[in-house]
Amino acid sequence: MKKTAKVSAIVLLAVVLALVAAPFIFKGKIIEAVKREANKSLNAKLDFEGVSLSLFRSFPDFSLRLDKLTLVGIDEFAKDTLASIPDMKLTIDLMSVFKGTQYEIKVVKLNNPMFKLRVLADGRANWDIVKPPADTTAPAEGGPEVPFKAALRSFTINDGTIIYDDASLNTLVIARQVNHELSGDLTADFTEVLTETAVGDLVVDYEGIRYLNKAKALLKSKIGADLVAWKFTFPDATLTLNDLDLLASGYFAMPEEGYDMDIKFEAVKAGFKSFLSMIPAIYSKDFDAVQAKGSLAFTGYVKGLYSDNSMPGFGVNIEIANAMFRYPALPGAVENVAMEAGISNANGDPDATIIDVKKLHLEMAGNPVDVRLYVSTPVSDPYIDTKIVGKLNLADVGKFYPLEKGDELSGLLDADILAKGKLSAIENKQFDQFKAEGRILASEVVYKTDLLPEKLSISDARLNLSPSVVDMPVFKAVIGKNDIAASGRLENLMAYFFDKGDLIGKLSLNSSFFNVNDFMSEPTTAGAASDTVSIGIVEIPGGIDFAIVAEFGHVLYDNMDLRNVTGQMRVKDKRLSLENLKMNTMGGSVGVNGTYSTSQADKPEVDFRLDIQDVDVQQAFKTFNTLEKLAPIAGLAAGRFSTQLSLKTDLNGNMMPVYSSINGGGKLTSPALTFTNVNTFGKVADALKIDKLKQWAIEKINLSFELVDGKVFVKPFQTAIGKTKADISGWNSFDETMEYVMQLSIPRSEFGGAANNVLNNLVSEANKKGANFSLGETVPVAVLISGTITNPKISTSLKSMGTNAVEEMKQQINETIQQKKEEAETKVREEAVKYIEEANVQAQKILATAQKQADEVMRVANESAAKIKSEADKQALQIIAEGKKNGPIAEFAAKKTADGVKKEAANQADNVVAEAKKQSDNLMAKARLESDKVIQEGKDKAAGK
Repeated sequence: MKKTAKVSAIVLLAVVLALVAAPFIFKGKIIEAVKREANKSLNAKLDFEGVSLSLFRSFPDFSLRLDKLTLVGIDEFAKDTLASIPDMKLTIDLMSVFKGTQYEIKVVKLNNPMFKLRVLADGRANWDIVKPPADTTAPAEGGPEVPFKAALRSFTINDGTIIYDDASLNTLVIARQVNHELSGDLTADFTEVLTETAVGDLVVDYEGIRYLNKAKALLKSKIGADLVAWKFTFPDATLTLNDLDLLASGYFAMPEEGYDMDIKFEAVKAGFKSFLSMIPAIYSKDFDAVQAKGSLAFTGYVKGLYSDNSMPGFGVNIEIANAMFRYPALPGAVENVAMEAGISNANGDPDATIIDVKKLHLEMAGNPVDVRLYVSTPVSDPYIDTKIVGKLNLADVGKFYPLEKGDELSGLLDADILAKGKLSAIENKQFDQFKAEGRILASEVVYKTDLLPEKLSISDARLNLSPSVVDMPVFKAVIGKNDIAASGRLENLMAYFFDKGDLIGKLSLNSSFFNVNDFMSEPTTAGAASDTVSIGIVEIPGGIDFAIVAEFGHVLYDNMDLRNVTGQMRVKDKRLSLENLKMNTMGGSVGVNGTYSTSQADKPEVDFRLDIQDVDVQQAFKTFNTLEKLAPIAGLAAGRFSTQLSLKTDLNGNMMPVYSSINGGGKLTSPALTFTNVNTFGKVADALKIDKLKQWAIEKINLSFELVDGKVFVKPFQTAIGKTKADISGWNSFDETMEYVMQLSIPRSEFGGAANNVLNNLVSEANKKGANFSLGETVPVAVLISGTITNPKISTSLKSMGTNAVEEMKQQINETIQQKKEEAETKVREEAVKYIEEANVQAQKILATAQKQADEVMRVANESAAKIKSEADKQALQIIAEGKKNGPIAEFAAKKTADGVKKEAANQADNVVAEAKKQSDNLMAKARLESDKVIQEGKDKAAGK
């Protein structure tokens, strides 16, 4: 008995020791496998700080914990953290560790993870990081690899954050407080999976419109998973968005050719209040207290294949009847709400999409609004039929919707517009075939809110609608002390609405006083929550072509005080062009021509030509950050100057110049500039023992300079410093490094006392080197300046002795300028070729898409024609059969009738095909025009480079 107990104790101790030792034995092996697999498989940087391995936490399996795991992109995504997981726990099958062939991961738990999924405008995604598979036929060196295998039973996310930022679709989704549970045996070919996902704070923006704001979402489903065919079936998935409960059923599959689906959904609750919860402004305002009644029917489906060449059909229908809502504390209500609307697409062809809002009616505290909208063939030739009628006394808004404390709202809005017809009628200037009329009025509108810096007053604003243009004859507004008056017109509105062309506008702006600083937001404090993913770049929108003429009497912007601002602006191709912009400022005048471009959204570019006349150097230094960086000596100068400057630079995320990218050049003139307390000049004076050189009064300055990669190269120029003549050239950089050469001709009379000793030493040094130098009326002194602005290094010599050093420095400067110019020219040529190549690719896509649409039009037409003929043949046979029953004469007459039916059907079929051919040809003609336009714009951009 004792022996048995002793043996048992030894065995138990061995087991405990094994449990303790095993993690240490296998820890290094598993960590090595994690990093090796990541480096081998991913185009990204995987890292983690702490690792712990245990058999106790998940016995009889291993429990692996990774602390502060991060996955960071490379190249254009180098600043993106795709995943940040402070605490990641994995459960690994014990036997798979001992076997060493595959590590089977059973359980994954992520605590407080953050995932940022980003898509660039060109479609590149930051999660596309998996390397292409290598050649698996070659044997691996050093034995077999030890990959990981997902043998999941459970996957959990606790309090996660997921950000989806898609520039290609102009979509932003932010999901916070994400909790997700997935359980089931994912090792089986056929299995049942339970999943539940809750989101505590959901934000959805699309095309600049916020559709969901701080919404709550919950998804629960039992899923039948066919992991062989990758088909997932769900009979009763429930989705809750705020107060709207939806029930969905169907399947989602992932075949080789794309994503196949057949999903139906409908609202579970039939109450109008459920629908109200989807409106952010209502859901965020005491929603629980809102009283509502009325019926809701909400159904929809998605069915078909989504791939590179197809999209599924879909449909959504909503009906609201006898509805109203009110806030109990307010006297008014929104009543008689009725809506019957739907969007459908039967076959997945984008041109088959139909939007049909048969009715939308509501009365806001007695103010009625009616909307009707029908849209079809949005791709080939958009057709629209809409009418909007409504009046709203803004003073009544507070009667049915709770305003914020201190808000004021009054004035009148009046709309009555109608539009009916096809876009092609406008494009062909057949305005009699497109009906458009009506107006939108705003009068005596007053709005005061914390969202605006000052009270907004619109005394008069009007829009008049016609088939060809939307005319704005008047717009007058005041915001605080800022006044603005405008008039103008918009063209091509319908084409722009359907993404068929640019919105063309002409606008005239006038103001006597405008303080831009009133509308610039304060910097967000560190750690403050934000619902936007922004790097601070002001992006110029695409798809618009605006010409703006501006005349402002007084403008305040940042620390600039601008007077008599006039000029023209053009917004086109994500580029803002300034033409003859003139203003008085800094005691002089400034003229600006040039462009600000965001054609590359993450890399804005400035290309300006400035004509600055007679401005105060101190005011200029305090106003322009670029001057402070590239000419810091200006901060210690006094006087006035003029310059003609060309400047091209990239901007960073804070809209500041990337100094190393600055290129350009120009001229600077000044009658005189006085420099005081300049460290460099002080050291020159000390070296020569001439105190007069500590304060420089440089007269008749006329110099040329070039800006190359953030360096200012000053070409040789002559000037006078009192009685001393000077020839100056050199360079300085934004990092404060510099190299300058000054060739001074100093009158002999300027030397005295200690300066004579310096001069004698210079002569002695020169003669020792065989110069045979003798002093005349003027002494030629070469001064070499290097080091930095704050710590300059000075060396002096007589000109004859310093000639070689001076010439070498000048030669070096000229070679650097030439090299940088050649590099810049090469870069420009490469960018020009890129513009043309991108334009050709885009043009080919336009033609390919149009060809696909044209082929589809012809396919449908041929099928319809064949159907017409087939039905006519059937009808003809029936007619002949009936005729036979009534004898030979009736049969003969029946054959004649049947021939007529078939002939009429053939004509009808031919007409269908001919009309389709016409529509197909129009599609291709438009596509060719559009592709030619794209190619020409690419050439224009290239020529502009």
